[in-house]
Amino acid sequence: GNPIKCTYEGNLRDLLVYSKPRQPKKLYYQQLDMKINELEDKKQFKVLWLNNKMKEERELVLYPNKNGKVQELLEEAMKQVELSENGSGKLRLLEIISYKILTVQKEDLALENLVVGGTKSYRIEEIPAEEINISVDEMLIPVAHFQKEMYQTFGIPFLLKISDNELFTDVRDRIQKKLDIPESEFEKYKFAIIVMGRLEYIPDDLQDVKVDLKKFLPQAVQSGMGIQARPWLGLDHVNKTPKRARYNYLEKAIKIHN
Repeated sequence: GNPIKCTYEGNLRDLLVYSKPRQPKKLYYQQLDMKINELEDKKQFKVLWLNNKMKEERELVLYPNKNGKVQELLEEAMKQVELSENGSGKLRLLEIISYKILTVQKEDLALENLVVGGTKSYRIEEIPAEEINISVDEMLIPVAHFQKEMYQTFGIPFLLKISDNELFTDVRDRIQKKLDIPESEFEKYKFAIIVMGRLEYIPDDLQDVKVDLKKFLPQAVQSGMGIQARPWLGLDHVNKTPKRARYNYLEKAIKIHN
């Protein structure tokens, strides 16, 4: 139903008069960190928070100004999260669709341009210190998990800094360290470059394979609309992610008896 104004002067029975008589009545509430009259100028925005260990993903409910920008959203998130000791101390906002990172949103982007729905979500995370500065021969690439089919994505996607002409064995080692996966399990992973529905597996023998940044540059989509498709690095392995709800609500309901 519709939210009840804080100035409402009626009683509980008046609120339930139009409800179906034989169904249990439910009254939802939310505890805020601000005065209710201040909420009129705010916009509720739900994002996911990922810690530096990539093991914990939880929901943040933020209240930036309605006409605010991404920078203000990050400032609000900074009040609720705990940063790592050796991190950069800076946050970024990622747009995620179907378990793949679509883009890093610019801080001057108006919040009204961010739309949540379907398989799209937004995630805030601390920028690793090594990713603050990107040189001309380096690039941040999106990495995602999939099982056999490139459309069967799952798990927590992430960004990774790579350098042109570096050995792919070094890239593999950084990914393994980032995900904290034992070698006995990680040796079963296959790597693939995916763009516009095309999948190119990287040879299992990585000794002589080097990174070619050109393969990760955005490619124009033949639609005449100037749209570009961004390649991503896929990790092909068995999905062992436990099934769970996207958001967890741990507080129990209370009952009001007539």
